Amino acid sequence: MRRTERGWVAGAWTLLLVVSMAGSAVAGGAAVSTASAAEPAGQTALSESAAPTTGGSLAAANATGVDGDIVRTGSYALTPDRPGSVRVTITYELPDRVGSLRTFLVDDGTVTDTDGFDRVNDTTYDWDESTARPSITLRYNPNETTSKTGPEAAGGQYLFADTGEWALIRQFRTSSRYSYSGSQPGVDRRARTDGPGATGDRIVFLGDVRTVERTQNGQTFRLVVPEAAELSESPESILDSLTNASRSLQVGNRDETVVGFAAPTDRVEWGVRGLATGDAEFWVRDFERLGEPANVWLHEYVHTRQAFRTTSETRWLTEATAQYYAAGLTLEQGRIDFEAFERELARGERSTYDDVVLSSPSTWAANANYVKGALAAGRLDLALREGTNQSATLQRVMRELNEGQQPVTQTAFLEAVEAAGGAEPRATAAELSETSEPLSMWNQRTHSRLFGTVPAQMRYGLPSGADGYRASGPYRNDTLSTPVRLATGERLTVDAVVENTGGEAGAYNATLTVDGRAVASASGQLDAGGERTVPLSHTFDRPGEYTLGVGGETTTVVVEEPAEPTVSGVRVDSERVRAGESVRVTATVRNDAAVPANGTVTFTRDGEPVAERAVALAPGATTELSADIELPTAGERRVGAGSATPVTVTVTTPTDGPAGTSGGSGPGFTAPVAALAAVLALLARRR
Repeated sequence: MRRTERGWVAGAWTLLLVVSMAGSAVAGGAAVSTASAAEPAGQTALSESAAPTTGGSLAAANATGVDGDIVRTGSYALTPDRPGSVRVTITYELPDRVGSLRTFLVDDGTVTDTDGFDRVNDTTYDWDESTARPSITLRYNPNETTSKTGPEAAGGQYLFADTGEWALIRQFRTSSRYSYSGSQPGVDRRARTDGPGATGDRIVFLGDVRTVERTQNGQTFRLVVPEAAELSESPESILDSLTNASRSLQVGNRDETVVGFAAPTDRVEWGVRGLATGDAEFWVRDFERLGEPANVWLHEYVHTRQAFRTTSETRWLTEATAQYYAAGLTLEQGRIDFEAFERELARGERSTYDDVVLSSPSTWAANANYVKGALAAGRLDLALREGTNQSATLQRVMRELNEGQQPVTQTAFLEAVEAAGGAEPRATAAELSETSEPLSMWNQRTHSRLFGTVPAQMRYGLPSGADGYRASGPYRNDTLSTPVRLATGERLTVDAVVENTGGEAGAYNATLTVDGRAVASASGQLDAGGERTVPLSHTFDRPGEYTLGVGGETTTVVVEEPAEPTVSGVRVDSERVRAGESVRVTATVRNDAAVPANGTVTFTRDGEPVAERAVALAPGATTELSADIELPTAGERRVGAGSATPVTVTVTTPTDGPAGTSGGSGPGFTAPVAALAAVLALLARRR
C-alpha cells in the first residue's frame, strides 16, 4: 500500500487538506475501513509520512522536517486511573510560509487543553497564527472491537485496547487544512510515547517494552515485545521466520522498515489472531506459534508485501495469497511437514464451498476467501509452474500486480497471469475465480516435481509412553508417569521424539523448553522417513508448576520441596535391660507423598533426642532405620523415633536380679550358690 503525494499551487496562497487515515488488513476477515474527513472540492489531499520511533524527547520529535515541512507529532500517554482512555497531545511545527491551519478531529476525543488553537466547534480548531508550536491535548478512547469468524479469528472482540497498565492502540487521526506561500510544504507525521513504549506507522504500544531488530534482504525488522507479553516463540525465531520469508518472497514492494508488535493476552481477549495496518506494521498475539500452517506471523507479513488494491472481483486475492504463502513459507522453512501443509489447503475441498465463486463475494460462505481462496491460489501457482516448466510462479503475478497504479480488475488479474505463464494458466485462473468448480489438493509427489523436493522436515514431540520420562538424583532413578511430579534437585530426562517426514536427509535440532525457555538441545542427522528418540535433560531447582515442551507438544511438570518422611512404628530388641546397657530401636519409615521424601529421623529417650539418621525415599517407598540407645539409669524408660508412639523399656539395677525375662537360661545364680549365700548372710547377722 503505497503512500502517494500530489498537489497543485494556484496563486500566492494555496489551501490544502491533509487527512491522516489508514486501512487495516485483519487476520480474520476483510479489510477494516476507517473514516476520513471530507475533502473540499478543488483542494488536494496529501498522505503523511511517518517514521517508527520509540520514546524520545518531544523537542527532538518536533524538529523541523526536511525542506521546512509541517511536522505533526502525536504524543501518547497512559492514564492508569482511567482504563479505556489515553492522553494524546497533537503538536505542530509550522514553517514560516504556512499562513493558516485548521485541524479537524477525525476520531472521537475530548479536548482538555489547547495552546495556540482556537475552538471552532467540538471537532474543529484554528491555529491563532502566532504560537510557534501550537498543540491540542485530549482524552481518547482507543478501544476498538470487531466480530469475526474464520481461520484467523479469535474468541474475543478487541482490535485495539487500553487496560490502564498498558495499551495497544491505533494512533489518533486528524485532518488538516492549511494555506501557504511559495513552495508547497509537505506534512511529516510523527509519533512518540510520553513514557515507556514504542510506535510504528499507525500503531502505538504504551508500557514497558524491549525491541529486537534485525536487518536483512534490504529490510529492517523491528519486533516490539511488551513486558506484559509472554511469547511462545523466542524473538530470534520470529525474526528468523520473517527474514527467511522476506528472502523467499520475490514480489517487489519491500518496505524499508517492518514493525511487528507482540500483543499481550493476559488482560485482553482479542477479536483476531493478528492484524496488519498501514504500509508495513502489524500485531500478533503473543502465544501464536511458528510451527503451524496458519502461521499468523507470516500471514501478517505477507500483507505488508501486498501493494496492490483490489476491486470486488479480485478482493479474494488479499487473504487468499496471505493464507497460501503463510502455509507455503512455513513448509519451506521446515517448520511443518507436507502432511500439515496438505491438510491446511485441502480444507478448500469441502462441500461448504461448492457454490462459492471467488470473484463474486456475495456467494462466499465460511470465509471462502481464506479457505477456498488459499487452495485456488495454490492451484494457480501449480498451473503456472507446470505450464512454464517451473520458470513462472504466482510470485511473478503478484509482482506485476504490485507494480500497477490502479485497482486490480478481473481483466487486469487475468492479463497478469497470461503475461507470466501464457494462455493455459490464464484459462485456469479464470476457471478458479469465475466458476464454482470444486477444487482438489495435489499430493507430495506432484509437489516435489513442481515445487522441488520437499526438504528435510523435522517433526519434534514428547514421548507417548511413561517410560519416556525418567527422574534421577539423590532420591531415585526411575521412570515417571504424566503429569510429571518431581522434588527440587531432581533431574528429569525426556526422550524427545524426532521424525523426518521430508523427502531428503537433514539435520535436526531437538530442543527442550521450560515455560518457553530453551534449557537443553541435541542435534544430529536423520534420513528421510527416519525416526529416533533423543534424551534431553533438565534439573529443577525451584518448586512450581512448569510447562515442558518439545516442538509444539507440551506437558505439565509439578515440582515440590521434598516431602517429610513418616515414621509409622518403632520396635526394640529387648523390653528389659540393666542400667548402663543399650537397647536397639528400629523405626519403620515410609513416604506416602507423590514426590520423594528427604529428611532426618530423630530417635528419643524419654522425649529427649539422642540420635539422628538421614533418609531419602522415593514415592511409596518404605525402609527401616536403627539406633542403639544407652539407658544409664534404672526405671521405666520410653524410647522412640519421629512422631510414632514410643516403646516402654524396663531398666533394672545390677542387684535387682537377672535382666531380661524370668526362666531364661544362661549365666546367673544356681541352687548351690544360692544356699551358700544364705548361710553366709546368717553368719553375718550373728556376728
